[in-house]
Amino acid sequence: MRADEINLLKTCSLLGVIFSHALLPFTVPGGFWKLFAEQPSLIADRIASCLGLIIIPSFMLASGYLLARTLESKKRSFAEQLANRTKRLLIPWLCMTLFWLAPLYAFFDLPAYNRPAGLSLLQTYAAGLKGLFCDHLWFLLVLFWASVFWLAAFPLLKRIGSAGGLALAFAVSWLISRYGRDLTWYALWETAGPLIYVFLGIALWTCRERLDVFLKRRAAPVFAVTLLLYALFASRAELPQILYWIACCAGALLAYQASLYCSRRWYRGLRGNVFYRYFEDNAFRFYLFHIPGGLLIFKALDALTGLSPLPFVLLSFALNLVATTLIVRLVNALEAFVRNLPDKSGKK
Repeated sequence: MRADEINLLKTCSLLGVIFSHALLPFTVPGGFWKLFAEQPSLIADRIASCLGLIIIPSFMLASGYLLARTLESKKRSFAEQLANRTKRLLIPWLCMTLFWLAPLYAFFDLPAYNRPAGLSLLQTYAAGLKGLFCDHLWFLLVLFWASVFWLAAFPLLKRIGSAGGLALAFAVSWLISRYGRDLTWYALWETAGPLIYVFLGIALWTCRERLDVFLKRRAAPVFAVTLLLYALFASRAELPQILYWIACCAGALLAYQASLYCSRRWYRGLRGNVFYRYFEDNAFRFYLFHIPGGLLIFKALDALTGLSPLPFVLLSFALNLVATTLIVRLVNALEAFVRNLPDKSGKK
């Protein structure tokens, strides 16, 4: 069963991640990002904050939707599901850490969260293997833990329903945020919040038929209410933890509704566009490989140009897409070459 709105939501979310990483050097210094322009842009900072309430929660919602669809098909056991999540999330995280992030960050001496400037390659590997230095790939770890939790809890959801599941998601997230601050290894502490966003996707899959009918009849007022809720939260500079999670839920639901509307009208046309189709088919690899390319492009542009923030961000974003496209094409070509190698018996 195809879910065009989910494919569109995932693709736009990952494209939004790349764009937001072009914005972050111009935000007010703080958080996990460690490379900044000399003069921050308040507009860039505000846009990045608003996008932060939408992009990652939206992708996690889409992941929860697809997870629930797979679980209800009952084609795989728990062990098979766990193995699949390990293959799709943990193994890419490990390979990218060992062969992409750690060497490049050490060689170019890039500062990052849990990787101060000046760390050697060996020290960077040590931080990476402890699950401390993972840069943007923290997302893979968080999604893995959230998926494992809901894999285990899925039978319980059948008994407690969507309302009980939402209460469970908020309760566990609160416990992790309150008592798990020392669980910094492998992004365990950062699972608070993502548990909720993944559950939203599960809930959307569970009630998809009723929701589809409801939204067809009342799409405009529901979208307006969700937009208002999101705007109320996004207009505040800082939010208490639980309100921040609610704001992210509003952002993800807003993006889902927009994706649902757009997929019904323009998705076939988008798939007919060669550039969009290539990005959607390789979106996950674009996400994996776009960092630290964006950081290196920022450093080069910062030294060579005197552009104001907006054209700087757009140029950095475009160059990063071009550079990552070349990398993805190379990786795809290498994989195709390996697949076509003859085995010991002489067969391909």
